Amino acid sequence: MTNSVLFQSGSIYRNGKLETLDLLLEGEKITAVDSSLSPKPDTITLSLKGKKLYPGFINSHDHLLASYLPKVGGTEKHQSWLSYDNLYKSSGVFAERQQVDPEILYYLGAYKNLFAGVTTVFDHIPHHVQNPFRGILPVKLISDYTLAHSVGNYSLGWGEGPALEYRMAEHAGLPFVTHLAEGLDDDSKQSLRYLEKMDALGGHSVLVHCLPFGQKEVEKIVEKGASVVWCPTSNLHIFGKTTNIKLFLDMGVNVCLGTDYSPSGSVHLLEELKTAKSIYFGLYGEELPESTLLKMITENPRKAFRLGNPDALMPGLSADLLIINDDKNTKEINVSDLSWKQIDLVVIDGYPIYGSQEYKSLFLRFGLETEELSIDGNTKLVAGSPKKLLKQVSDSVGYKKSLAFLPNF
Repeated sequence: MTNSVLFQSGSIYRNGKLETLDLLLEGEKITAVDSSLSPKPDTITLSLKGKKLYPGFINSHDHLLASYLPKVGGTEKHQSWLSYDNLYKSSGVFAERQQVDPEILYYLGAYKNLFAGVTTVFDHIPHHVQNPFRGILPVKLISDYTLAHSVGNYSLGWGEGPALEYRMAEHAGLPFVTHLAEGLDDDSKQSLRYLEKMDALGGHSVLVHCLPFGQKEVEKIVEKGASVVWCPTSNLHIFGKTTNIKLFLDMGVNVCLGTDYSPSGSVHLLEELKTAKSIYFGLYGEELPESTLLKMITENPRKAFRLGNPDALMPGLSADLLIINDDKNTKEINVSDLSWKQIDLVVIDGYPIYGSQEYKSLFLRFGLETEELSIDGNTKLVAGSPKKLLKQVSDSVGYKKSLAFLPNF
């Protein structure tokens, strides 16, 4: 029997604003979004009065194999990603991380994202590394892409080279994803020119970082129709500065937001949203609109990664939903102030994966085994067992390990 769930009277994000509507999902798909929908006989009906329903958040840049803490460095600032990477690879944190099985690290990264309301992650890694973990994690991985590690003298040998990878992306209708200008040195400053000479700059390009770019480079990105992923926390940690993001936004670049990896990036996407808001005000003396931030983690990545209709809450699309209980005006978009406890329910492909205890009957209806955890005094349910996962980490490294991107168990 196909499970049917009707969410009633929620403040649902449609067409750039929050409207009081009902949403019906059947199986893995959204089947209707309208006012005053009527439930079918076997439909589970849940009132969302006073709550908001957003598309599931998308983290546009992570490296799940590096889901480990504490952070490394931060006092010394670098000119290139390679300098920081050498520091990280020589650290005790990296040596300890190497004792943990890659599957455990992938699950850690998945739960890190799930608890922050993320339903989909772009894990920037060659396909052969990621393949064993597709379809088994509690969040979705974007799996259809071509890639390069980066462009320039320090690039790792991911893929078949930017020129061929970009042509394959064009042929298959996929995104081509690469770090670009992840640094402040001359190699970084010239990287966009290198990419263009390889015929790998265009509408399929998703460019991560773009630190030193100015007016000329941004004009070229706009001309070619490429997307950009902003990772301010990681940029500041490694380089002491970030992209001139206002220039990108003012010129109409499709900008997404990513956490980058745990050694330098944010604890989770909710922290990244706070940092983005704060940094923008500090740099420009202006508020970064909440609606812009929301688009950076929903509509914009759907465009960049070619995931279908940018409006994810449309009948016929996968039911990847996020319900928020933030005690604020139900017509007010506010994502930069969100905390773990305000993530009320996460639904992926129609299945409840993480949520408040009040949805226990929903989890039971779907036959899911769940684990209880407490966040700021609020009992939450999660599919799977992050507690067991953390114990496996502790057993691997020989002491009780805590990780800031997971709740205290």
